[in-house]
Amino acid sequence: MSSASGASEQDGVVIEELDEMQIDPDERSEFVEASSIPLFGEPGASIIIPPQQRRRKRRSTAASTSMSESETDDESPQQKEMWIKKFISGEMSYQEYQAKMQQGVDIELEDEEEIVTRPRGGRKSSGFDKDYSTSRKDALRGNLQGPQQVKVEGKASMKRHRRMLPPALQGLMGQANLCYARGDAEMAKQLCLEIVRQVPLAHEPFITLAQIYETEDPEKFLQFSLIAAHLNPSDVEQWVRIAEISEERGNLDQALTCYSRAIKTDPKNFDLRMKRVQLLEKKGEEKQAFKCYFAMLPYIPKERGEFLVETAKRLAKKFHEESNITAAMEAMDRAYGCVPELFSVEDINLFLELLIATGNYRRALDVLMVHTSVEVHEMVNEEDEPTSRRSIYTVVIPDVIILDFRTKLAVVLIHLKCEHLFEMIVTNILTNINVEEAGDCYLDIAESLMKEESYHFALKLLVPLIKSENFSLAAVWLRYADCLRAIGDYNESIKAYKKVISLAQHLDARLTLSALLKQQGNYEEALKALEQDPETEVMDAELLYERCLMLKEVGKYDEFLSAGFMLLMRHCIPLRSRLEMGSAISIVRYHEMIKSIQDIKVSRQEPFDEAAPEFSRSENEPSIEAEWDLVLSLLQVAEVLKKFAFFQKLVFTLCTAKRFYSYRTELQCLALYGCLYNRDPVFAYNLIRDRVNRDKRLNNPRLWNLFNLVILVTGDIRYNRYLMRLFERLPKIDVNIRVLQANYHLNAGTYKYALNDYSKIYQKTNDPIHALLIAVTLTQIACQKFTTKKQALAAQAIGFIEKYRKGRPSELANEIHYNIGRMYHQLGLHNMAVEHYKRALEATHPLIGEYPEYLDLRAEIAFNLSSIYRSNNNFELARKYMYEYIEI
Repeated sequence: MSSASGASEQDGVVIEELDEMQIDPDERSEFVEASSIPLFGEPGASIIIPPQQRRRKRRSTAASTSMSESETDDESPQQKEMWIKKFISGEMSYQEYQAKMQQGVDIELEDEEEIVTRPRGGRKSSGFDKDYSTSRKDALRGNLQGPQQVKVEGKASMKRHRRMLPPALQGLMGQANLCYARGDAEMAKQLCLEIVRQVPLAHEPFITLAQIYETEDPEKFLQFSLIAAHLNPSDVEQWVRIAEISEERGNLDQALTCYSRAIKTDPKNFDLRMKRVQLLEKKGEEKQAFKCYFAMLPYIPKERGEFLVETAKRLAKKFHEESNITAAMEAMDRAYGCVPELFSVEDINLFLELLIATGNYRRALDVLMVHTSVEVHEMVNEEDEPTSRRSIYTVVIPDVIILDFRTKLAVVLIHLKCEHLFEMIVTNILTNINVEEAGDCYLDIAESLMKEESYHFALKLLVPLIKSENFSLAAVWLRYADCLRAIGDYNESIKAYKKVISLAQHLDARLTLSALLKQQGNYEEALKALEQDPETEVMDAELLYERCLMLKEVGKYDEFLSAGFMLLMRHCIPLRSRLEMGSAISIVRYHEMIKSIQDIKVSRQEPFDEAAPEFSRSENEPSIEAEWDLVLSLLQVAEVLKKFAFFQKLVFTLCTAKRFYSYRTELQCLALYGCLYNRDPVFAYNLIRDRVNRDKRLNNPRLWNLFNLVILVTGDIRYNRYLMRLFERLPKIDVNIRVLQANYHLNAGTYKYALNDYSKIYQKTNDPIHALLIAVTLTQIACQKFTTKKQALAAQAIGFIEKYRKGRPSELANEIHYNIGRMYHQLGLHNMAVEHYKRALEATHPLIGEYPEYLDLRAEIAFNLSSIYRSNNNFELARKYMYEYIEI
């Protein structure tokens, strides 16, 4: 020992020898067996532990390290070791290290709500059980004396000291502390840094480093203190100290985090929670402060009862403003459960209101029994459990009781379904409460009776109200009318609803009145009840929607179209020009479409929004599905009435509504139909072209039939260039679609191009219709004035018409002979034409009689025959065929 002692004294370290018998047995467990470790400066000295011992040390500390870190942090110990080593070596700044440590471990201030709002009930472990469980855990960690009491702001908290270092490094840690105590700060730093290098997750060296830098470098002091706190998160005192220093330096966020970490370790510490709330208020985060106040309620001591009640009232008021009635009731319930004797009459009244609003009627009755002289007698049944709720047999209400308590007692008994007491309750109210002074109490009890469907008892309280001078209001008359309707007295209820509407334009009353009048068959009065003046009133969407449905039901279609358009226009932008209509239908992205329409209106110096009727906002507006059904109904009626301009205007306008953006595809299709109905070639062609470009199935026959219909109806001839580009881009397109291009050439008079296209198509399809088109084209060429070889062309035409005749089924004889007759008629072979026309007239088939509007060609044939006879001066036969087959 002398040599070791001498060596130690040379380096400023004194080792004191103690007799084992002089040590208190309770303190003996704090000593560990240590071996001599050579210090710096000795020949061959090294502070590094041999690899075998280091491996044993790491194995021994792995369990305790993972145990301490798993409480709050999610990062693996290897990651933390790496970050600490980089920070100590200077490879990582403290800001980067702090950001790494805070990833995934940010403490939300409202986490405490999970603790304080968990369901009540269940077996609560006693304090002895908790202490016994804690002592066993401490024994497993090597602390046989149990947890140590630490005072934090006057409150005792549990602090567990974990043995993070192996025995050898514990001695080295003690040596570092001695060096610091003797003033050798540099040696203490080197020893601490060496311990950190070997055991980066030990918090002891960081505490010593923080003490070393406390005076010379406050920033490093705070950094090392935070690292020590993160490595030992159960040290409440350390978190509080860092929080106070951070608050002094103005770093409120870090102070809040430290207080939250301390509270997580010691959740019952009221002072810590109070400091955090004050800090949140200082920072201006009122919402978070209220959440922390709510979480703090169970931990406010009974000695601070007045503060508890005031806090609960503030929270209840705040939650009530946010429509969170349940939380407001819980706040008052926690205060009442702790200090009910401090509740004033106003506080009890507020608590009762919250209990009734949340449906805790039995609890409200218990509170009333405690604070009033109300006696409740329950029906006892021998089979019931002692703790089970029994039904109420009778209630004794004292004559002297506060008005609000009398009212709430009546409401509670009604909602507890004490139907045998309803007569007594109503009589008690009528006897003890003056309707002119406290009519609102009558109304509250009547509404409770209505909720329990006891309408006859409710009427006994409503009749005095409607007869009173102070409370004959619209709300009272509305309840009165509802009760009359519920008991089936419809005539009186109609009168009452009319009284409500005369006092105030109540929407629900108007709807109900309209429904009652409609039920009686009085549709005119029902519609009148739903009328609104858009110039003087704020329109209600639900009322207007119901009016639309009724207008359609009674057959007033013009008013239906006008009202429906007004209802839907509240979502739309009015369109004034065809440029705006084009933007609405062609631009897919909604915001780009709105921007384009706005630019057009600005360029034309027009207002963006018209002076449209003002609509109120309510939760009872028609759903998007209901309004879409209304749109379809409006379009069907417009189609029946042949109001195609309205049809097109409505669809184009709806394209500007964001509400119907999910129906964009359907609106595009309806817009195309509207253009076809209204004979609008520009928009119709643009719409069908866009649809062809977007359709992935280009060979879809229905798509091209619609394309052909647009061409036929609108007469637009711009499609040829588009088809040429399309066929060039898609050479594998179906050959039948190329007929459209050949038809264009035939209509444009470029017969040679048409004949070339038809011939190519006929070679691939061998369709008799295509043979007919070739015959028509050849006939047109043969009939031209300057055409040579007319006979050869006519012969070829006749050859192709024969192929057409042979290819078509015999059931279509009227069509076949009609087309052949037309060809001979055009060629001037009247005798042949007359023969085929007459054969066409003679042809019959059952389908012709079933669908004459589509298949009967007799009128056309008779007209052509009469024209032939007129050209040959045979007016009698011409007149005969005209009178016989043609009707005007």
